[in-house]
Amino acid sequence: MPLTQSQLADAVAEHAELTRAEAKRALAALEEVVLAEIGAAQKVKIGNLVQLTVRVKPATKSRPGRNPATGEEITIAAKPASVDVRARALAKAKSALPSVQKAKQVLGT
Repeated sequence: MPLTQSQLADAVAEHAELTRAEAKRALAALEEVVLAEIGAAQKVKIGNLVQLTVRVKPATKSRPGRNPATGEEITIAAKPASVDVRARALAKAKSALPSVQKAKQVLGT
């Protein structure tokens, strides 16, 4: 079950000894700052947890391909250039990962 926004605000409030309202305002401010920086195509590092990077994906030309179900030859359409955001986990986040056995148990795979 993913952590909801309210649960995150409650956890931040508890750990930082803030009220729930103050924690919600801090998270909203963090969101505004991150979105403004990403909108300006800047790299954003959130603590030592994650780094967000804006990247430009180049355009692709149309090319021949094959339908995997029928084997029929098709033309794969060209795609225009686009911009996306990449998230990269940093050392602290990677070190907090559970063992393979625990992850399989929790995730049910």
